[in-house]
Amino acid sequence: MPFTKPTLAQILARMKTDLQGRITEAGTWLKNSLMEIFLTTVSGSHYLMYDFLDWCKNQLFVTTAESEYLEIQGAEYGILRNYGAKATGSVTMTGAIGTVVPAGTKLQSALGELYSTTAAGTFASGTMVVAVTADQVGSDYNQLAAATLSFVSPVAGVNTDTTIATGGITGGTDIEDDDDYRERILTRKKEPPHGGTESDYVTWCKEVAGVTRAWSFPQLYGPGTIGVAFVRDNDTPIIPTPADIATVQAYIVGHVDPATGKTVGCPVTAEPGLIMIDVEPLTIDFNIKTYPFNTTVTASMQTKLEELMVTYGGPGDEITISQMYEAITAATGEIKSEIVSPAADVVANYKQVPTLGTVTISELV
Repeated sequence: MPFTKPTLAQILARMKTDLQGRITEAGTWLKNSLMEIFLTTVSGSHYLMYDFLDWCKNQLFVTTAESEYLEIQGAEYGILRNYGAKATGSVTMTGAIGTVVPAGTKLQSALGELYSTTAAGTFASGTMVVAVTADQVGSDYNQLAAATLSFVSPVAGVNTDTTIATGGITGGTDIEDDDDYRERILTRKKEPPHGGTESDYVTWCKEVAGVTRAWSFPQLYGPGTIGVAFVRDNDTPIIPTPADIATVQAYIVGHVDPATGKTVGCPVTAEPGLIMIDVEPLTIDFNIKTYPFNTTVTASMQTKLEELMVTYGGPGDEITISQMYEAITAATGEIKSEIVSPAADVVANYKQVPTLGTVTISELV
């Protein structure tokens, strides 16, 4: 039978009853006596103790542990939180020949994100390309090519504005949140490593910063082969770049286990059969009629459809009409709706990841 924590009022009543039975005659109790004040104070301390014990209990389990204690549980399995990565790239500067831009020179975006030059540069001509790194981790620091970064403090002889070079500033990833980290730990508990089984490849993928969802396909091209696919939901677009794929592949082949310090990864005999799938988006556009038709319903419906893509939108998955209706009818304030398109279930092949396209919502009359 589970233990139920008593309320403060219950604790106080129990103490009063116990003390009353021990020190008073004929069952009388002196209300507002000094003894009652003492009991109220002690009861409050007991209640805080119960609260603390209840909190301690929550830290014992992965499903309820708070951030700090979740990391302690994860560390016991060698699963560390992904603390994100800094975005890197390069910028083109213009200035006078011979002018030096020191390493560590600060640049900022229009929104205030800060970057630093990673090495000193000297103008041999009117322009030069200098590598930069974001000052903090996070996807907010990723920038498109041709965007502008400005010097925080002007450098004499150098134009204040710089242009982000081809390829942009990329690779910035956010710190893994508790929910995603918790899911990885729970998966490790439910599916312990087996030396290269299907679930191991998914686990290895998700250990790489920025990877949010991953899939594996045993015997994709026959015995001895396994296909691996993944996406990065916090990036735009979510489809990984060739560099992202190469990073994950190298990690799967071999990486240092933080718990043991030993190199682990796929079996040596499995490496030749490892196939990194270059996934592509399968865009699904929606045309929906709904009642009532207002911003609350439409905004919630958009969110529910995005969640649908994440929940059911993997390579080789099928998103059924019934799942689509389940998503939109869960929208806040929705009473009745009709999906005009898609008109049928959407099935992705093993190279396709269903992604949400244009959502058109109009009033159902």
